[in-house]
Amino acid sequence: MKTLLTKSKLYALILAFFLVVSTMPLTAQNVFAETTLGVDSDGYLLITSEDELVEHLMSANKAYKSELSKNFRLTKDLDLSKYTKLKNIGRSANYESNPLFKGNFDGNGHTIRNVNLSEGGIFSNIDANASVKNLSIENASISAKSTEYPGILASKNLGTIENCKVVNSNINSSQSGTGGFVGQNVGTISKSAVINTNVNAEKSMQVGGFAGFNGYSSKFGTIDQCFADVNVVGSANVGGFVGKAEKGNISNTYAVGSVKANSNEKIGGFAGILASPSQLKNVYASNDVNASSGGPLAGWKGSSFNNPGEVVNGYYNSDKPKPTTEMQAYGGITAKTTAEMTAPAFLNSIAGDSSSVWTQDANHNNGMPYLSAVLPPETAPLVPPKAPVKFVICNYSKDTNTFKKLKEFTVQPEKEDSVVLDLMNRAKAENKFTFTSEASTWGEFVTSIDDIDAPKPDGWMFNVNDVQSPVGVSSASFNGGETILWFYGCDQNHYKAPPLAKIENPAEEFVEINSKEDLMKLSGSTDDQLLSKNYKLNKDIDLSGVNFEPIGSLEHPFTGKFFGQKHTIKNLNIEKDKDSKGVGFFAAIKGAVVKDLKIENAKVKGGAVIGVLVGEAQVDASAGKNNLIAHCNVSGIVEAKGERVIKVADAGGLVGAAQEATDPNTYDYATTTIFDAHADVKVTADVGAKDKAISGHVGGLVGHNKGKIIDSSSKGDILGGNTTGGLVGYNDGSVRGSKSTGNVKGAFNVGGFFGASGPYSATKDSYSTGDVKPVEDTKAEFIGGFAGTISGKVENCISTGTVTPGWSWNGGFAGKIDGSLTGPNATIKDVYGNCNDFNNETLKAFGNYMPNPSDTALTAAAEKMQVDKKTSENLVNEKFGANINHDDTQSKLDIERVEAKIVVPNPVLLDSEDVLNSSRAAVNSLTKEQQKKLNKDKLEALEKAEKTLNKIKTEPTLGFLDSAALNKDFNVEFDGSFGKIKFEEGKAKGLKLRVDSDYKYFADASGNLHPKAKVSIKIDGVEKTLAYGTDYTSEEGSTIISFSSSFLKSLKPGSYVGRIQTNAGYAEFTLAIQSKQAAIGQTTGGQATRKARLGRVNTGDSTNTAAFVIFPMAIIATIGLSLGRKKLNK
Repeated sequence: MKTLLTKSKLYALILAFFLVVSTMPLTAQNVFAETTLGVDSDGYLLITSEDELVEHLMSANKAYKSELSKNFRLTKDLDLSKYTKLKNIGRSANYESNPLFKGNFDGNGHTIRNVNLSEGGIFSNIDANASVKNLSIENASISAKSTEYPGILASKNLGTIENCKVVNSNINSSQSGTGGFVGQNVGTISKSAVINTNVNAEKSMQVGGFAGFNGYSSKFGTIDQCFADVNVVGSANVGGFVGKAEKGNISNTYAVGSVKANSNEKIGGFAGILASPSQLKNVYASNDVNASSGGPLAGWKGSSFNNPGEVVNGYYNSDKPKPTTEMQAYGGITAKTTAEMTAPAFLNSIAGDSSSVWTQDANHNNGMPYLSAVLPPETAPLVPPKAPVKFVICNYSKDTNTFKKLKEFTVQPEKEDSVVLDLMNRAKAENKFTFTSEASTWGEFVTSIDDIDAPKPDGWMFNVNDVQSPVGVSSASFNGGETILWFYGCDQNHYKAPPLAKIENPAEEFVEINSKEDLMKLSGSTDDQLLSKNYKLNKDIDLSGVNFEPIGSLEHPFTGKFFGQKHTIKNLNIEKDKDSKGVGFFAAIKGAVVKDLKIENAKVKGGAVIGVLVGEAQVDASAGKNNLIAHCNVSGIVEAKGERVIKVADAGGLVGAAQEATDPNTYDYATTTIFDAHADVKVTADVGAKDKAISGHVGGLVGHNKGKIIDSSSKGDILGGNTTGGLVGYNDGSVRGSKSTGNVKGAFNVGGFFGASGPYSATKDSYSTGDVKPVEDTKAEFIGGFAGTISGKVENCISTGTVTPGWSWNGGFAGKIDGSLTGPNATIKDVYGNCNDFNNETLKAFGNYMPNPSDTALTAAAEKMQVDKKTSENLVNEKFGANINHDDTQSKLDIERVEAKIVVPNPVLLDSEDVLNSSRAAVNSLTKEQQKKLNKDKLEALEKAEKTLNKIKTEPTLGFLDSAALNKDFNVEFDGSFGKIKFEEGKAKGLKLRVDSDYKYFADASGNLHPKAKVSIKIDGVEKTLAYGTDYTSEEGSTIISFSSSFLKSLKPGSYVGRIQTNAGYAEFTLAIQSKQAAIGQTTGGQATRKARLGRVNTGDSTNTAAFVIFPMAIIATIGLSLGRKKLNK
C-alpha cells in the first residue's frame, strides 16, 4: 500500500510539471533554445549585426543545418566587407548532407553590402516552400568556378522571391546557367531588379542579365514585374534578361545594357533561347546586341527543342546594334526606335492588359517605360570624359630570364570605348604601336605586338594596375586612368609579370660567392633566413676532397635565387645513407630561381628524392611560389639506394622530383619550369633487392615530373626498376622540344624517353635515341623505345633506339598505350618508333596493339608508327635538325649484337667448343675496323678461352689424386705416381684411379656418362674406348674410375697408355703388366731377370723379331730346369 502511494505521488509531480510548462509564455529562450537571436511577434529570428548573419547563415558551424529551416528578419543594413571566407546560404539539393534554405528571409527593406563569395551567390538554393523578400544586395563580387547555375542573389530558386534588388555588382563565372540575379528559376520571382551590374561568363552558355535559366526540365518558372540593367558576356545562348527561357512565363519585364556572345552567335537582346512552352509577355529590350547571328529580342529555340516559345507584345530598340542574321522567326515582336520608345504612346503599347503595372517619366530609365513597383535609378547626367590610359609594352628574354621595357604611351578614351581592345585599336590607328590578334572561342587573342610574335603556348598577356586581368582583351572594361602592362608570357615566367616598378627598377640584393669557403656557408644549412637570400657565383669552384651537405632540406627548402653566371662547380661529392630524402646540391627549392649554373663530375649518393642539382622542386600555389631552373648543366653520377614510398625512388640526373599544385580554394596554379637544362649523368636506382623492379621514378633528367620541361636533354645511361626513362621516369606534367640519348635498363614501364606518363600529361616535339633493355633475371614488362606506358598526350615524337624485348608488352615506340590514335580526339599523333629489336626481329609499334582488320584507321595508324632504324633516324634528322649518321649507328648496333653473342664459358670445358666457335664466327662476321671497336676485355677472354680449350683437348691437364687406399687389396702397385700402375699378369683383382676432376664432368648421379666422358687405352697402337659397366665403372670422390678385374686380366703383359677424359680435360695413365715367368725370374737372380726382360712384350711398340727366337728357348730351359729339380727332390 505504501509503495502504491509513493508511485501516485511521483505521477502527480510529473503531471503538475507539464501543466506548469504548458502555461508558461513562449519566449525566445524556450522556443529557440539553440540560438542567441531575438525573436519578434511573427516568430522571426532578428538579425541585428553582421556577425549574427554570418554565424547563423553564412558559415559552416555545427548549427548550420538547423538554422536553414527557420525564419529571419534584418533589423539594419549590413556591411560584410571584412569577411573573407563566407559560405552560401543553403548549398545543394540534398538536405541531409548539404541543406537547402527552407525558411523565410525578410530583408525588411534593408541592404547587404560588400559581399565577396568565391563560389556562387548569397543563397545557393531556395526551397519550394521558402521565400526571400524585401532585400537589396549592393556592391557584391561573386566568382563561380564549380557552382552550378550561379547567380548573385541565388543559384537555384524553387520558392518565392519578391521585392529584391542586386545593385552595382559583378559576377565572374565559368559555369553555364549564370545569371545576374539567379542562375536557375523554377519558382516565382516578382518586383525585383538587377541594376548597373556586370555578368561575365565569357566561356559559358545560357547566360542572362537576370536569370541563366527560367524553367528547367519538367519544372516551370514564373517571373513578373522585373528588369535587368546589365552588361552580359557569355559564350553562346546569351540574353539581356534570360539565357534560356525553357519552361514558364516571363511578363512585364525589360532589359537594358549590353549583350555579347564570344561565339558571335546565339544571342538575344532579351532571351538567348526561347523555347516552347515558354512565353514572353509585355517585354522589351533596349540594349546593344553584339553578335553576327541571333535575334534583337530572342535568339533562337535551341537545338534540343522542337518549337520556339511564344512572344506576346514584345519590342526591341531598332537604333541599337543587333545581329545581322536572325536565327529564328518569332511572332509578336515589334521594332521601335529610341524616339518611339520614349514617346508616351509606347507606355500604352507595352502595358497591354497591365496598365497599372507600368509608368513613365523623363527622369528614370532614359525616358522609357518602367515598372511602378520597381523604381530604376534616376537617369544619370552625362558621363565626363574618362582619364587617359597608359600602356606599357615589355618583352621577356628566355636567355636572361628578365623583362625589358620596350615603350609606353597613353590613349585618350572616347565615349564609345568600353573595353581594352577599343583602346588598343585607337592606339593602333594613332600609330602608337601595332598588334595582331585572332578571334577565338573566348574572344580576341593577341598574337603579336610590334612584330614580336608569341607562338603558342606563349602569348601576350596584360596586367591592369599590376593585377593580371582575369578576362580577355575584348571583355576587359576600364574606368580611365589605369596603367595597362602588356608583356610576353611563357612557361619560363609562368605567364606572370612582376609589378611595373620592379621591371623599371629591377635591382635586387645578392650575396656574392667568391670562394669555396663562401659556398660552404650554405652547405647543410636549414636556416630559413639564409635560404631565402639571393646568391651570385662569381668564379669556378672546385669541391675536391669535400663531403658537401645539401643546401636546405625537404622541410626547409631554398626560396631565393641562385645565379651561376655560367660558372662551374667541380667535383661535388654528396654521400648520404639509404634512408636520406632530399639529396642534391639543393635538397629542395620552393619559389626559387636557379640559372646559368654548371656542376661537373658530381658524385651524389643517397636514399631517395635525389638529383645532382635539386632533390625536390616544391611549389606553393596559394603563395604564388613557382620554380624556374634555366640554362643549367650537370654531369656525373647519381646513386639512389632507398625509397621515398614503396617502389618510388624519385631519382633524376638533374632533379629528383619537380612538383606543381593548384590551390583548391582560389584555383591559383604554381609549377616548376625546367628550361634549357642538360644532364650527362649516369643514374642508378637500386636498393639491393632481388626484385629489381622495386626502385621507381628514375630518369636521366627528372625522376618524377609534374612541372614543365622545355628544350632540355639527358644522355647518361639509366638503371632503374619500374617507371624508368631516358629523360623522365614518370611524366605527370608536360615536356616539349627535348631529347634523350642515354641507354636505359629497367624492369617495368621502361622507355627511352620516359617510363610512364599520367593521363593529364603532354609530350611534344621530342625524341630519344638510346637503347632500351630489361634488367636481367626479371620478368620485365612494358618495354618501349620511347615509353613503357603512355596515358597522356604524345605528339610529334620519335624513338630510334633499339629495344631488347622483355617478358611481355614490348613495342618499338611504346610497351602500352592507354589512349586513342585515331579520330578528332586522338591523344597520340604523328609518332614513330624503330621496331627492329636487338634480336633483329620486328616488334609491334606498341605492345598492346591487337590487329583488327575491320578498324582500318587504327591499322593504318599503327603501321605508320612502325618504322625501321634507318627511317626513324632520317625522321629525327628531318624534323629536329639532328645529325644522326645511320652507318655509324648501324655499325655500333652490329658490334653490340656481336658482343652479345660472345659467350665465354667459365670454366672452359670440352663441350664449350661449339659456343666458342659460334662466338668466334660472330666476331669474324665484322669488318677488321669493327673488330677493333669490340670490347677488349671480351675479346681477350674469348682468346684465352680458345687457348684453354685447345690445351685441354691436346694436353693431359688433369692429374691423379692419392689412390693408394682405394687399391690396397687389389694386388697393384704405383710406380712413382698415381698415374703409373704395375701388376703381375692375372693377379690384379681390380684397379681404382682417382682423377682430379669434379664428378659432374664425367657422369651424373645416376651414372649416365657425360657426352665428352670416356676411358680409353692404346692396344697395338690403336686407341680403344672401354665399355662402361663392363670394362669399368665410375663413382664420386672427385672422379673415381674402377677397372674390372676381367678387363685387367684380358690385357697381355706389357706397357699400356690409357686416358681418362672428363668434360674438363683428360688425365693420362700407364699400365705395366708383368708376365708370370718374368715375375718368377726376378726371384732367381739377375740373369733370370735379364732374360725375363728380354722376353717382355710392349704392346704399344712394333714387334721385336729376336723375341720370337729367344722367348721359346727361355720357356724350354725353364721347363727343363723344373723337371730336374723334381727328380732331385724324389
